[in-house]
Amino acid sequence: MALGELIKCVSGAYRGLPYRVTHLMPGIVGGYGNPRSIHLSVSVDSKLSMSYISILLRGEDLKPKSFPWRVSVNSVNITREFKPQVLVGLEKVMYALQIFDVSQIIREPGKYLLRLSTETSKAIEVLSVSLVGVAESQDTEVLVDYYSGVLILKKGVEYVITHPCVGHELGVEMVAEFPSRTSEVLLTCGDESPITQLIGVSEISLKKLKASQECRCSITLRRSDVPKPLILSDLLIYRPLTPSPQVSFDASLTDSKEILVSVRNEGVSRLDKALIIALCEGRTLSRNELRDLGPGETAELRLTSPEDLRGKEVYVRLVYADTWGQNVKTIKLKT
Repeated sequence: MALGELIKCVSGAYRGLPYRVTHLMPGIVGGYGNPRSIHLSVSVDSKLSMSYISILLRGEDLKPKSFPWRVSVNSVNITREFKPQVLVGLEKVMYALQIFDVSQIIREPGKYLLRLSTETSKAIEVLSVSLVGVAESQDTEVLVDYYSGVLILKKGVEYVITHPCVGHELGVEMVAEFPSRTSEVLLTCGDESPITQLIGVSEISLKKLKASQECRCSITLRRSDVPKPLILSDLLIYRPLTPSPQVSFDASLTDSKEILVSVRNEGVSRLDKALIIALCEGRTLSRNELRDLGPGETAELRLTSPEDLRGKEVYVRLVYADTWGQNVKTIKLKT
């Protein structure tokens, strides 16, 4: 049987894409010789329709309200007391999880400074700090289930979460502490996805998983050569409701100093933005941004080089994002 719990923080459909930034093992606060505070910087590139901060801690004595504890974002206090939503004991240590809805604070693009500070005689390990949200986009809709907490799974114990039966593919992101590099964690969401070669606190991102007809995901510590358990703290399951843009492109050298690039959107969803980069023998010749390419539309760009390109290695790259993240396509030109 699993110890602890995961709390469902978010469940619903949003216009946009999942957004996540995680700091792993950022430091130790409190206790002899350790700093009293930790400062973490987070850069947000897009406007967020919702945002949460989760903090996973480990220590010998983490009783609620037993010591001063302050969390702030850009000098705005989120809390002044230690009051974790989930607290689980394991042998001689305790794991604690604090989760905060910061949608009114972290919303606009920019740089945010997160500060954790305490006054305690015993050391507290900050295992992970995550910012989870949805980056707004009117052309993309996604169904999001976000869980946060402390869940302890011993070898062979299965944890199951159900999710809405919508779409055929899903993505899973999680933060967990793995017992050893030789351990194997099995994530099953229709497809079986073994996770290996990780130790300590790690972030995992799996995309384009085939969804099961039962609409369930299970997590199991299948193999481990040490008695330590798997400790899961963050779990994000998302399912795109909008098809990704299907983008093709071609490039050719029209003369010694000009490259013709053609980009076509062959899908049914709009391409918000793409970056076209021309490279010559490792050097960047040009960077051009393409915006707002509708379904069935084609855009042509002429890239001019300051140097003769004949007989040289020239590459053109197309970089764009869809529901599953960044895509890079490369063409080597015949010169």
